[in-house]
Amino acid sequence: MGRWGHRLFEADADIDFACEISGDFVVMGGTEDLVPSNLIHQTDMLAPPEAKDYYKTKEYRLKLDNDIVSIRNQLDSGIGDKLFDKYRAKEKKLDEFEGQYQVIIVGALMMRAGANISKEQLQHLRDLVPKIDCQYGYALPFRDLGFRDPGKAQFLAALDNYQPGAPRDYLEPSCFHCGKVRADIGKAPKGCGRCEQAWYCNVDCQRAHWKVHKPQCKHLNEVRILNV
Repeated sequence: MGRWGHRLFEADADIDFACEISGDFVVMGGTEDLVPSNLIHQTDMLAPPEAKDYYKTKEYRLKLDNDIVSIRNQLDSGIGDKLFDKYRAKEKKLDEFEGQYQVIIVGALMMRAGANISKEQLQHLRDLVPKIDCQYGYALPFRDLGFRDPGKAQFLAALDNYQPGAPRDYLEPSCFHCGKVRADIGKAPKGCGRCEQAWYCNVDCQRAHWKVHKPQCKHLNEVRILNV
């Protein structure tokens, strides 16, 4: 299990859960070649170079936009509700923490597609967030299942600002302190001038997060391992 970033879907565990959920999506009637996990593989550090190059093309962006609509329509046909029902039931059967985090990933995938989520499910997701383990820096892989601080902020901002039909892109810059993105604040968060691996929507957020970010703020030529 590894992690190459601090946000959602920047860890092996998140992508593994997304693939498992996508398998259930197909079993429930979804199209096999258009599954929710397709929408988050762009974050995968282990993707081959040719795939990473393709992800940067206009051709891929157009395809992704079309795939989002198709996957959203399938989720809104009832599959999304079935996924929530299944994984909320698993919440009580699996190890408590793992089951709760899988429900978080279901919600994150639903928002990535811009699917409809009931008020009750949105509230349940909010209630789960403080129950999920959150690391503020490097942790041994076997202890690193759950949020990193910027990913937690990213997920909470997504919940607070979510509008059905407006897909939430977890790859775009998000403030490492408050989690907001361009659509929330009207401008893109600015990157940290030193490490270029963190973003902040304003100076206040950067100052508030500095104590957490300082140990990880290194020039790229100072980085010795890819795992964070």
